[in-house]
Amino acid sequence: MKNKYLVYFSLVFALLFTACDEAYLDTTPTASIDAGSAYSTTKNAAAAVNGIYRSFVVRYLSSQGHSGHPAMMIILDHLGEDMVISATSASWHVGETRWTAHRSDVNTLVQFPYEMYYRIIGNANIGIANLDKAVGPAAERNALKGEALALRAFGYFNLVQLYGKRYDAAAKPNAQLGVPLVLEPTTAGIPRNTVEEVYTQINKDLAEAATLLTNSRLNKSHINLGVVKGLQARVALVQQNWANAAKYAAEARAGYMPMSAAQYADGFQEITNSEWMWGFDHLEDQTEYFGGYHSYISCNYNSTVIRTYPKAINSLLYNQISPTDVRGKMWVRTPTAANSIVPPGGVRVPFINQKFRLPGVPSTSAMGDVPYMRAAEMYLIEAEAKVRLGDNAGAATVLNSLVRTRDADYVTSTKTGTALLDEILLHRRIELWGEGHRFLDLKRTNAPLNRNGANHIASVVLLYDVAPGDVRWEFLIPRREINSNTAIVQNPL
Repeated sequence: MKNKYLVYFSLVFALLFTACDEAYLDTTPTASIDAGSAYSTTKNAAAAVNGIYRSFVVRYLSSQGHSGHPAMMIILDHLGEDMVISATSASWHVGETRWTAHRSDVNTLVQFPYEMYYRIIGNANIGIANLDKAVGPAAERNALKGEALALRAFGYFNLVQLYGKRYDAAAKPNAQLGVPLVLEPTTAGIPRNTVEEVYTQINKDLAEAATLLTNSRLNKSHINLGVVKGLQARVALVQQNWANAAKYAAEARAGYMPMSAAQYADGFQEITNSEWMWGFDHLEDQTEYFGGYHSYISCNYNSTVIRTYPKAINSLLYNQISPTDVRGKMWVRTPTAANSIVPPGGVRVPFINQKFRLPGVPSTSAMGDVPYMRAAEMYLIEAEAKVRLGDNAGAATVLNSLVRTRDADYVTSTKTGTALLDEILLHRRIELWGEGHRFLDLKRTNAPLNRNGANHIASVVLLYDVAPGDVRWEFLIPRREINSNTAIVQNPL
C-alpha cells in the first residue's frame, strides 16, 4: 500500500498527499477533520487556506535550516555567485554553495523543496476540489478558490524550475521532463510531465485565478489580483514571452510606489513597506527564533551564523554600485563599529550585509517580515522584457523610474540592445540580492556560474564555474520519491 502524506495546520485537519514514502510522513495524526468539513463553509475554508500559507514558513525535515520558502530564498542565492560565505568556519549553506547538496538524491536539500511545494500543491488541490460547495457569499468562495489556484501555480512554478531543465521558447514544445502534475487528491504514483505541460497548467491556474480575485485583501500575506499578475509576469519572463512579461509586470506594479531612499536604508523587515506586494507577515505567535529567514540573513540578530560568518556581497558586484546609490549602503566594504551593525561578539567582514537589518542595536528578536514579491522586481521584469522586444527607449524609461528612486544622480540610460540588457540585469542583481532570484536567473538566461575574481573563499566554495546546460542546473529527484513512486525517473546524474 502506498504511503500517505498527511498535512496538518493550525486548523488541524489531515489531507492526503501524493507520491511520498514513510520517511516523510506520519500516518496517524492526533487530531483531524475531513476535507469536506474543513471546506463546508467559507469561514472554515478561509481557515484552511490560511493553513496553506502557514506551510510556507514551518520547519521541514526537522531542520532549522529548512524553515519553508524563505529558507529556499537564501539557499537559491547561495547557489549563485552574489551571496558570499565570509569565513572558513561556516557550517550552514556550504553544501549548497559547493553545488553538492542538490546533486545528492539522499540529501535533505532535494527532499525539502519537493516536500514543501508539493504540500502546498496538495492542500491547494483539496481547496480547489471542495470550495465550490462551501456555504457562504459567492465573492468569498471565488476569492478563496482564486488563492488556492494561485498557490498551486506558485508551487509548480518553483518545482519545475528546480527539478526540470530550463524552458526554451525556441524549442517548443519543451518535451524535457518536468515534475508530476497532481491536480486532485491522490496517493497513486504519477510519472513526470513535460516541462511544457507543467507550464501550461501553471498558466491555466493563474489565468483562472485572475478571473476570481480582485485587489482587495485583508493582509499582504495573502495573494490578490496584483500578486497573480506578478506571478504571470515571472512565468512569462521564464518562458521568454516578452510581450506578456512586460504587460503583466506593468499591471502588477500599478498602485505600488517605490520606497524612498530613507525607507530603503532602514532595512528590509516590514511588510507595510509601500512597494512590498506580497510577503510573510511575521506575527508574535510565529516564533521560529533560529530557523527563520532573518536568523540567517539579517546583520544584527544574535545567532551563531550571523555572529561568526555574516553574509557578504560579491565584491565585483558591489564595486559596480554607484557611490550615490542608496543600495550601496546595504553592504559595507570596510566595516567598523561606526558604519555597521553586528550582534554582541559578532565579527565584521569586508562587504558585510546590512540589507536585512532588524530593529534594535542589536536585535533581540529574529522576527522580521519576508518579501516574496516587490514592485521593484516588476519594474525590472518590464524593462528586461521591453529591451528584448527591441523597445530600447521604453526599457530605459522603466529602468529610470526605478533606479532614480535609489540614486538621485542616475541619468536615463542611452545604451541599446545587449549593453542595455546587461545594465538592467546588473540592477536586478543589486536590487534583489538575498531574495532568492540569482540561481534561477542564471538558469533561465542560460548564463554560466562564474565566481572568479571576487571575495569568495576558495576552501569554502570549491566550485567556481558551471557552464550553461550542465546537468548540475537540475536538482535531483529525492531518492525516497524514486523508491516509493515507480512511475518516476531520475534526472541525469
